[in-house]
Amino acid sequence: MKTETEVKLYKTDYVLFKDNKPVESLDIIYASESVIELFNDGFKLEQGEGFIKTTDLPIEWQEKYIAEITHNKSIL
Repeated sequence: MKTETEVKLYKTDYVLFKDNKPVESLDIIYASESVIELFNDGFKLEQGEGFIKTTDLPIEWQEKYIAEITHNKSIL
C-alpha cells in the first residue's frame, strides 16, 4: 500500500536560475554539497546565473517545484 508523504523544500537545496527563471528542468535540485562540488570541479556561472535556495524562491516557483517532485514520486 502506497502512503502519501508531504513534499517539502529545504533551505539546503538549490536550483540554478537566470533572469528569474530556472536554467534546468524542474526536477533538477542540488544539495548544498553538490553545489560546492560543482564549483570545485570547475563549474562556471554564466552572466546572470545564480544558485538560489529553494526556500527563497517566489511562492509560485516553490509550488511548481513541489508539483514536479510530487508528480515524479507518483510515477515511481
